[in-house]
Amino acid sequence: MLCGPQCSEQRSRLQCGICGRRTELFELPDRAERLCLSCGADLAISEQLTIAIDAAALSGRETKNLVAEFTQLSQRLLERAQSI
Repeated sequence: MLCGPQCSEQRSRLQCGICGRRTELFELPDRAERLCLSCGADLAISEQLTIAIDAAALSGRETKNLVAEFTQLSQRLLERAQSI
């Protein structure tokens, strides 16, 4: 059976927009794609870390620990995205 544009669009809606896993998906505000729980949580945390890093830098506070946490989180997201 052939699959047309609508069929492939439906398939992509069933997969996480980051890692491609087929699992229960969630919507985050201001995001077009739907994400699995793990990717959605990591993405939300990365956005909050970005805000915290910017605030710390602007106020002259140390950002080393926040940047290290952001780096680990980014690596985890990248590994998950490349694992499929």
